[in-house]
Amino acid sequence: MTESHAIRARAVLVALAAAVLASACGTVDLGPRYSPPPIRMPESLPAAPAPAPAPQPMGAQSMPVPPAPPSTPQALPPATESSPEANPNLVTLTTLLDGASVIPPARSGAAGRLDALYDSSTRVLRWKASWDGLAGAITGVEFRGPADASQNAPATMIWPSPFGTRYEGRATLSPQQATDLVSGRWYVSVFTSSYPQGELRGQLRVVN
Repeated sequence: MTESHAIRARAVLVALAAAVLASACGTVDLGPRYSPPPIRMPESLPAAPAPAPAPQPMGAQSMPVPPAPPSTPQALPPATESSPEANPNLVTLTTLLDGASVIPPARSGAAGRLDALYDSSTRVLRWKASWDGLAGAITGVEFRGPADASQNAPATMIWPSPFGTRYEGRATLSPQQATDLVSGRWYVSVFTSSYPQGELRGQLRVVN
């Protein structure tokens, strides 16, 4: 065999081997037990943490709102005229005010008077008062009790300002206040800048 024939024979064998290999790879049987590995999906990124709330300045904190200041008290409505004869439920009271009745006594030449009507059916007390010769400006006027003329007692009713030389007022009493009033155990005190313990006092008494 010549060298050229040997080269051709070798080339034919290589070509046949390649064809057989290609044919075998196209018919490979993987079998019924073949189980491909699961496909791994790309993992999702972790959720970003929520941003922390920004610290508020001290001035932004919630603070309670202070209550509005009380309005200036107004003078009580004027008393209306009536008479015990027209209304049998009316009780008339009166008193004279002076410094000698204050405990301890006030050395004042001032004087005053109070007249009142009490309606037992409604427990409404109406009064008119006047004074003159006070040594200083009035700082307060109060009904006080229960007490007799020789005792001091706490305030039962504070009269709203302003105060002039005359005053008119009205108020609805509690049952206990009404009982003390008609029993003669209420008095009125007038306090001034010159006599902070009281310049005038008068014990109310029933006159009908």
